[in-house]
Amino acid sequence: MTTAKAKILLALVFIARGTSFLFSKTLMQDMTPLSILAVRFILAFLVLAVVFHKKLRACDKKSFTGGVILGALYTLCMVLEMYGLRLVDTGVAALIENMAIVLVPLYAAVLTRTLPKKKTMLCAALAVAGVGFLSLAQSSVRGGGVGILLTILAALTYGVCIMATESVSRDAEPVAIGIIQLGVMGVLSLLIALPVEGLHFPKTGQQWAMMLMLVLVCSCFGFAFQPVGQKYVPAETAAVFTAINPLAASVLGITVAGESISFSKGIGYVLILLALFLYNYHPRRP
Repeated sequence: MTTAKAKILLALVFIARGTSFLFSKTLMQDMTPLSILAVRFILAFLVLAVVFHKKLRACDKKSFTGGVILGALYTLCMVLEMYGLRLVDTGVAALIENMAIVLVPLYAAVLTRTLPKKKTMLCAALAVAGVGFLSLAQSSVRGGGVGILLTILAALTYGVCIMATESVSRDAEPVAIGIIQLGVMGVLSLLIALPVEGLHFPKTGQQWAMMLMLVLVCSCFGFAFQPVGQKYVPAETAAVFTAINPLAASVLGITVAGESISFSKGIGYVLILLALFLYNYHPRRP
């Protein structure tokens, strides 16, 4: 796979992931957060295990270990995301969580003991400024402060997840990693849900339709194919592509869920789009 195709794949992956915020928030009206995660990821694992059974049977120890590590990290990230999402708008939650845009180059700089590129830091600063504008209106809502704190913690974890994904997918089978990752996320969510909240299932056909969207589009495609794309691009590039995720979530929140749009939100969208454009713009040299 070429770098250009990998970037296209990552863009599609993060668009698919962005739709999950709306479906999850709607389902949380009748289901608990951990139940949604358990049902979603167990079903996604079963679907992918059937479709890619040959890759799963040929999975080596390195791919299995990588899937377990990513599954544990992403479980923590998703639990923080879901409980934060209950208290803030979908677009705001998605954008704050994607502070990973700035965290990944900072993590990389600490690990390699080097300074991030100037353009990377500029784009990261623009994206974080966009997150700040999108958080202004939400901070005055009841429980909004706690929701913002939880999504910031999710962002800190998400940055680690992106770095770990690049590391474990480099010399392993990325599809197998993605499948095992989903299985681990489903099992861990179930083990936490049973004593804490109990296990609840969708009750109506509409709720099952949304759950199937979470399973097939957001999980089977969105999670399982991120390691495939990240195998061919640096973690910093993947981090900037995460800006597509909250933009998709914000658009759906406004157009479908009727979430309000304000001047500060508009500024946030523009800043994040600008960050994405600048990072991926490479002028041709004569």
